[in-house]
Amino acid sequence: MNQKLDYSKLTPIELKAIAISYQNMKKDEGEAFNSSFPYMTSAIEVLAEQLFDYPADNIEELKTLHDELLAANKHLLQLAPVPPSLNPEKIVSELTNDQIVDRLLKISLVNSLVETLSYFQNIVLMRISDIENGVIKGVNNGSIN
Repeated sequence: MNQKLDYSKLTPIELKAIAISYQNMKKDEGEAFNSSFPYMTSAIEVLAEQLFDYPADNIEELKTLHDELLAANKHLLQLAPVPPSLNPEKIVSELTNDQIVDRLLKISLVNSLVETLSYFQNIVLMRISDIENGVIKGVNNGSIN
């Protein structure tokens, strides 16, 4: 696979997304994940963090949201394109440049969304746990039982 891919049809945002995804791929296990779509991720994280103070009376809504996020992640992962082979030479011989670039972009989007929605899901789960364990939030930014 000595041929370079042509990324000229991509927008700067799409090109950056693929570059960040590639950087993530090279990281060791346990290293921080960087979203390929950092502004979208930040917006979703801000929304998720609003749930820290979600009313305890609405715990069933939180449980449903948790389950919806779980289902969304499951199906997002199933939407990720699967390469025809793990052999790069075979991939290049079976797919066009545009197909390879499109799949790289889709994988970076799926990975970013799954990682971000997993964070959202964990925030929801923490709030559910706090409610179920009777933790009251908001006293000197700490908690009391």
